[in-house]
Amino acid sequence: MTVNITVITITFIGGATLGHTPLNVIQMIWINLIMDILAAIALGTETFKRDDDVSVKNKSNRISRKDKILLPEMWRQIFI
Repeated sequence: MTVNITVITITFIGGATLGHTPLNVIQMIWINLIMDILAAIALGTETFKRDDDVSVKNKSNRISRKDKILLPEMWRQIFI
């Protein structure tokens, strides 16, 4: 997400000041492809706490439908 915002900003500012875009379409696609692959690897290799006994679950461990998906700490990390 951050890379996409950065590329869009560079394209708009470069187009407004130079008269042409500093990155062509193929370069933007390559930037997007490389950065998306790195993000997918980071998410795919993230370790999660594993339950030893999956068959026994407490109701207190369940996630409510009303719970937020993105917590305030996550938003802070995204914007920083």
